[in-house]
Amino acid sequence: MAVAQGTCPSCGASIEFGVGSSIAKVCEYCRSTVVRSDRGLENLGRCAELVNTPSLIEVGDTGTLGGRPFRVMGRVQLNHGRGPWDEYYVSFDYGRSWGWLAYAQGQWYATSQVSGLAVPGYQELRPELDVPLGQQWFRVAEVKSGTIVSAEGELPEAFPAGFTRYYADCYAAGGGFATLDYGDGTKPYTVFIGYVFSESQLKVEQQGPRSIHKVKAASIKCANCGGDVPKLSGERATRVGCPYCGAVNDIALQQVVAQQERLMQQPLIPIGARGVFDGVEYITIASIRRGAMFGDDDDLEHFSWEEFLLWSEGIGYRWLVKDETSWMWVMPVNVAELDLSQAHAAVSWGGRSFAKRNAQDATVEYVLGEVYWKVELGDKVDVADYVNGTDVLSRESSDGEVIWSYSTQVPWPVLAQAFNLPLDSPAGKFDASSSSSSSDSSSGGGVWGTIALVVVLIACGACVGFLQDSDGGGGGVVGGSGVFTGGK
Repeated sequence: MAVAQGTCPSCGASIEFGVGSSIAKVCEYCRSTVVRSDRGLENLGRCAELVNTPSLIEVGDTGTLGGRPFRVMGRVQLNHGRGPWDEYYVSFDYGRSWGWLAYAQGQWYATSQVSGLAVPGYQELRPELDVPLGQQWFRVAEVKSGTIVSAEGELPEAFPAGFTRYYADCYAAGGGFATLDYGDGTKPYTVFIGYVFSESQLKVEQQGPRSIHKVKAASIKCANCGGDVPKLSGERATRVGCPYCGAVNDIALQQVVAQQERLMQQPLIPIGARGVFDGVEYITIASIRRGAMFGDDDDLEHFSWEEFLLWSEGIGYRWLVKDETSWMWVMPVNVAELDLSQAHAAVSWGGRSFAKRNAQDATVEYVLGEVYWKVELGDKVDVADYVNGTDVLSRESSDGEVIWSYSTQVPWPVLAQAFNLPLDSPAGKFDASSSSSSSDSSSGGGVWGTIALVVVLIACGACVGFLQDSDGGGGGVVGGSGVFTGGK
């Protein structure tokens, strides 16, 4: 049953609001943004067409997240320079409360507005800053801005296209997540708190309309050569390196963003290869080559290594990396669960101390297959390795963001068996001139380059009944959107 209804001031079509927290709606016929107030329905102007971004849910869908029921009421599309991403406005608990839902890097982020919390000013924020929110500490992982480009469905406030919002994403131990939304700086900030969920905790009933492209397409068409690249991770990838011509395509924009030579040999682990690890089947969806310069200013040497992106439905993404001495299995690490008090020399995690080994940078040199972020050739990040034996904690930082990961060695025979590859494959050969131990600083530290692509944190547990006490749907909404999760 609608809580409010009327006719679109622009085209006269019927306009209905399904929950009390909605104060704006994009007319599905003329795409005018209609706002309800004490004066009735007002037209704020036409909303731009949405870009056909990869997405797993649509406006109108229902489902449960961590056992909590929700309905997708609307969507906001944003951009911070490398193409659009989506955030979804949802009603929880059959309309009794509301919040935001977003998908990034194989995880789902759900937040609801929490009032009465003091936060630092936007200019005071930096990655790895600890911020108290109520009785819980959060650690900042990303400080950025995003521009609203379009929207659809119902919304908790009017989102004018071209409006830039400043935000910080933060994490807490146990999978907690928060967005500090500063809007454009002219209004009070808003705090949204919630959790990160694994995809296996999301259950969706598809009720919203799907485009023909999303319903039927089993491949991604290269905008350069017209080749059909099979979709290996469904509606999750944002860019793809074409195996036929090498061009890097932005999937949503359907355009080439970079040209590179066609790869002349098969990757060490073929794209599409499936392997089982700890009872979970992963599929190899991308191969990335990264490089760095090592040595002193008078004797610099180039070193490169291969990274392989794996994906499993319900689990998300993992990485395998081959440097000159070993294969490494890479897992995400929650930045909030690290002891960084002595980070200039060592970092503690999981009851273990990791000593700092090196600090360099890493550059993306080649992309093949589909990836979940807006990759660019030449992307460069600052990286550092902390080691404990052959295990490595890695830190990556760039452009107002920090990411941590944990790497452990995997013997080649284990990988060969998992992917059904021959033991004498080139993938099992290493540089004989290099140290056999990845803890040796002379090995070049290729392992640490992986962190530019791994997700920030491990999903929390069931999180059933999260934010049950969050504010419900009133007639108006104070502050910003809380929609930002980085748009990776």
